[in-house]
Amino acid sequence: MPWDVTHKTKSKEKILICAAKLFVEKGFDAVGINDVMKSANMTRGAFYAHFKSKADLYNQALVVAAFEARENITQGCDQGFASLQHNYLQQGQDPTLKDNQQCPIALLISDIRQREPLVRETYEKVFKGFVKYIESQGLTESEALKEAATMIGAVALSESLTDKKLVERLLAACEG
Repeated sequence: MPWDVTHKTKSKEKILICAAKLFVEKGFDAVGINDVMKSANMTRGAFYAHFKSKADLYNQALVVAAFEARENITQGCDQGFASLQHNYLQQGQDPTLKDNQQCPIALLISDIRQREPLVRETYEKVFKGFVKYIESQGLTESEALKEAATMIGAVALSESLTDKKLVERLLAACEG
């Protein structure tokens, strides 16, 4: 019996969701094609029906991770920038968040600079989209850039610091 016409699309979506989670959690170098395909419950051979390379997968998974994180971060943000900022900064101290709920802009910041130009361009587009979203909350471009850098930096730092009290103080200092 032949595959359903939507099978290829569904398979690719499943691979991208699994890859997004793994890449945000571990970074590019620590994730292999076999890891992604095992997580998606598919064979390695199925990978090549959808992607040219691991870098191609990473590039596309970055966009998926950004959309998933945005869904999580913007929940309940109908009260303007303050609620968006609060939700974003909470990533830095909420151990219950799954990796696909956290912002890849912050968590992959040091990983991206080592990637090829196409991946860096995609990261830049995701960042610009984040800045535009902040602007849509009533901030100027300059204010949005400052706030984006502050929030991203705070969350990135919070992932590396072991002193939880320092993390709390850092995130509180960046809010408001």
